[in-house]
Amino acid sequence: MSDSVPQRVPLTTPATSAALILGCSPHQVGPCVRACGGLTARYGGPASPICPACQSERPAAAVRRRG
Repeated sequence: MSDSVPQRVPLTTPATSAALILGCSPHQVGPCVRACGGLTARYGGPASPICPACQSERPAAAVRRRG
């Protein structure tokens, strides 16, 4: 398992290229709901409305709020 932080896939990335990076079909690619400027596999089977880069930030944000 890698400890690296997922890189944000920019909105300017063609859907075909983004799909290869995200592991989905081009028609499943859409913008992250957090308006971070990234793409995610938003529709279909592996759907997640939040991009991998934002998902990786979530645990750290929760720890900061508790402390």
